[in-house]
Amino acid sequence: MGADTIVMTSQSEKQGSRGLLAGVLALVGLAIVAAGAWFVLGPGSGAGPSEADAANTANSTKATPAHAIEAALGAAWSYQASEEFAKAEAVLRAAVEEHVDDQALRLAYAEVLLSLKRPEEAYEQYEAALAIGPQEATIEFQAGTLASSIGKNDRALEHFSMARAAEPGSAEIALYLGVTQHRLGLTDEAKVSLLAAVKLDDEEPVAPAVLAQIALDENEPELALRYIRRSREIDPTQLAHRILEARILRRLNQPEEALTLMMALPKEQLHEPVVLEICSGCMGLLGRPADAAALYEEALAANPTNAELAFQAAQWHERAGETDAALAKAKMAQMLGHELAGKMAERLSGG
Repeated sequence: MGADTIVMTSQSEKQGSRGLLAGVLALVGLAIVAAGAWFVLGPGSGAGPSEADAANTANSTKATPAHAIEAALGAAWSYQASEEFAKAEAVLRAAVEEHVDDQALRLAYAEVLLSLKRPEEAYEQYEAALAIGPQEATIEFQAGTLASSIGKNDRALEHFSMARAAEPGSAEIALYLGVTQHRLGLTDEAKVSLLAAVKLDDEEPVAPAVLAQIALDENEPELALRYIRRSREIDPTQLAHRILEARILRRLNQPEEALTLMMALPKEQLHEPVVLEICSGCMGLLGRPADAAALYEEALAANPTNAELAFQAAQWHERAGETDAALAKAKMAQMLGHELAGKMAERLSGG
């Protein structure tokens, strides 16, 4: 499980796509909730009956641009509050065409585009907003988060770097910069950023977890274990972090400890493929292949149409010398469509 997975597991529950737009609120005076996550849309005035009427809102007072912008933002917020995103998009598209150099309009338009699941277009609005200025850390961070979500990691790196330079005291920015640097193979730079995140917020569990992954990748399992245990002391609930600790323990040739850590999980998590792989591997190292087979049998009983579980059960039964059970599960896996099970069943049946 890589660093990206660790961060996504821990952070995605806290943020949604609309969380990218806290900068809009800073500009237009609405409330911000949860440190750059969600913003509250305030009701506007005069929601029109159609998208055509909505678009007209932006053009109704061309002689007074400030009033036109205010009216467009108010109408868009009202439409968004009632989840009429197409109308909000019509208002803001027209307003942006009329007032191309207004940053608040660009950011509000990006919000609507995100609500309409058009992140690439939303990112274009962020780029335009930053070109207009000011290039505030909050907006750079939001742009980096969005760029990362659409696979523009090089651009995300630029945005997070700018945000970090503008706001060096933010642990969250340092964390996201470090993860992006690691993703791009800039390991030394990633370490610097992640260590800064740890220093800035010693109660944040993700940065030490990513540092643990980096240390494990660099074949420093003892250092990795120290980092991941620090992370799990802060937040013991994260499955991704528990899995990483088990992998580190296995690398340190401590399969019993790794197995104990995994077997304490509730059944629904114990039957996750990655957890089964770790547990069965540890059981194999401990000379307990029959227990590994039994674990896969238990998971298969809960998921009887899973061909991979049946195939893994067959393999571990064979390693335990339980040929009949291995053949039965190989045939089951073949019936369920596993591409390797047929050859295994043929071999076990003496064919």
